Amino acid sequence: MAKDRTGPEERKAYHTRRINGERNGVRRFWWAACWVAAELTQLAKRDPAKAHADALHLAKQMRDIAADLNDKHLKHLKAQKGGSSDI
Repeated sequence: MAKDRTGPEERKAYHTRRINGERNGVRRFWWAACWVAAELTQLAKRDPAKAHADALHLAKQMRDIAADLNDKHLKHLKAQKGGSSDI
């Protein structure tokens, strides 16, 4: 095994420190997303079909969250303009 490869314990420790050390919530999210990507990459090496299915499931969840945040932002902008649909 190559020296630069990391095992699950090392990845978990690295990403956990990175996430817990961040005070900004948005950056915490980004570091958590990086960890998910790293774990999916490792899973894809072992079981590509499972990695694909898990990634599709996570992508759907993320799309739903993004759509909800976008809808809230749109409502906020409409409320600022007095209910106008022109933004």
